[in-house]
Amino acid sequence: MYDLDQISNAVAQLTGETLEGARLRLGALQRFDLLIPGAPADQALLESVLASALGAVDGQTRPFGVREAKSLDAGLMLRVERAEELQALLRLLPHRTKKGPWRGVRGLTVQKDGTRLRFGFRSWAFERSWRPVPVVWVAGPHAEDVAVLLADHEEQVRVAGHSAQWDPQCPEPGPKRQEPATRSLVRQLSASSALGSALLRRPRLWDSLVGYAGVQVATQMTDYGLDWTVDRQVNGSQFDEARLIEVLTDHVVGCGLRLLDHACGTTECTVRLAPRPGMWGWRGVLTVRSHLAPASPHIQVPGPRPLTAIGDRLGVSRPHSDGSAPECCAPERGGAVVQLMGVPGAEGVRRDDLSWAAEQIAAVWACQGLATAVVLTRGRDHPLGFRDAGQPVWATTSVPKTVEGWRRLRISPTPGELWLLEVSPNDEAVIAALEHARRAYDRVILIGRNDDWPYEDQPRDSLADASVLVHWAGSYEREISLPSAPEEGTRSVALTPAESAVQWRQRQFGRWTPKRPLTGMLLLARQAKQNVPPDDFDLAVEEHLGRYGTPVLGRFPRNQVIIRGAGHSPHPPTVLDPETDEPTHAEMTAAAHVLAGRLWPHISSCGS
Repeated sequence: MYDLDQISNAVAQLTGETLEGARLRLGALQRFDLLIPGAPADQALLESVLASALGAVDGQTRPFGVREAKSLDAGLMLRVERAEELQALLRLLPHRTKKGPWRGVRGLTVQKDGTRLRFGFRSWAFERSWRPVPVVWVAGPHAEDVAVLLADHEEQVRVAGHSAQWDPQCPEPGPKRQEPATRSLVRQLSASSALGSALLRRPRLWDSLVGYAGVQVATQMTDYGLDWTVDRQVNGSQFDEARLIEVLTDHVVGCGLRLLDHACGTTECTVRLAPRPGMWGWRGVLTVRSHLAPASPHIQVPGPRPLTAIGDRLGVSRPHSDGSAPECCAPERGGAVVQLMGVPGAEGVRRDDLSWAAEQIAAVWACQGLATAVVLTRGRDHPLGFRDAGQPVWATTSVPKTVEGWRRLRISPTPGELWLLEVSPNDEAVIAALEHARRAYDRVILIGRNDDWPYEDQPRDSLADASVLVHWAGSYEREISLPSAPEEGTRSVALTPAESAVQWRQRQFGRWTPKRPLTGMLLLARQAKQNVPPDDFDLAVEEHLGRYGTPVLGRFPRNQVIIRGAGHSPHPPTVLDPETDEPTHAEMTAAAHVLAGRLWPHISSCGS
């Protein structure tokens, strides 16, 4: 179902690692919804410290001077292009001057580890927790001996009369007083360390864009945290900001940021992006300033590299139009909208189960080459009063707020697409989202509010082509017990399929009457191992249910318990991920095919 070559290309184009290395690493993942993993808080802080130094070096032919940024289970491995980048990192190392003041980043350590340098933090310099000790390995050019560079730097420090304080084997107590934030690089970067780490883990993004001539990175303290600014030089008149924004806002391979504003002129273009609310370690705004590099007749403008993550095909560059010409609108798809609903009450299907099933069904259709989307209305917000642990003491305001946009769930085999949008539950927002989705996608699944839809006349109904009730699957009653005297024992009466259908409808729908007709029902197994096909009696009952206005459109298998939260995927396994034991790809695919065949019998099962 998924294309491992495709997702390996998507990663390697941003990290610079080899296709074989990316393929081996990704092949060990269980889910493909986050292909470039984020770093824990302590690891991100270390990476941000190094990124701040690499981004300030002049004369780099590659972004940050990094050829490869390979994420490992224990940390990050960087391969830099020149000795200048290694020397910039060595200048960060702490040392004590003759008169006592410290220079460099206090608590930063380094040691030779084979042919690489191993950077880390002393235990008192980072958060003590169950997380692994932060570490970044840095390898230099193939002809460069990193041990010699480290020894030369240490000799320069000694000749100047200073004492080196970066050997992790030599214990060094922490400072008695906390260094002021204006002088402490670590305290400043801790506010938005995740942002700097995200940039360092995707160094090859910048030279994948058209006209790359160089980048430099700087930071600035603000009243809400720490901003990162990328100064990007471009040869030629194309800034290629649309593709840049697509990657930085992407959740699968990008940083998952949201667009704040975008202003472009003839010689300069500025893009500002902010993190999602409530993300620790992201208290800052990323500003990308693109401007024309000094013209030279000897410089050939490099073209853009294809980015698989945003739909570019290998060997085919995305066409660029004249900036003064109006953008061409994509043709409307006229997509079909299907709403999945559950019976109100404790016995009904939970809203999470509805959304997980919707994502898996949409993933099957995406594998068929269809552009699919899931529109999910948010539940009622119950904000918690926890303080952001990454909020610096100088912060007096909040990070600028942004609006949630369409979110890619997986990279799908071309030309398939899989997207998600969370909207507020008010009718106007849902209607606007569905109107856009109908134009942009082939098939759309709506998950609305699960507690009030049977009772309200909602104007959004006219936008849904089908209303499908999702209910738990199970055997239908075959007899009912009758009251009897104790001495007579239990008495029961056998039910016919027609009587059993009436009994089932009375129990499930007797407490409410929907104000709109249902297209049918989709039965969802209660447990992953309960995907038992119905027998003749159950099929006869469902035939009568169809006569009563609730035909069974199909059955869909249910996954095992899905965990949401830090360290876990926020999405269930789909057919765009590696195989799962229960249910299998074949089960999910077959179930989605049956549903599509019942909803659109005039369309062939291939979705064409």
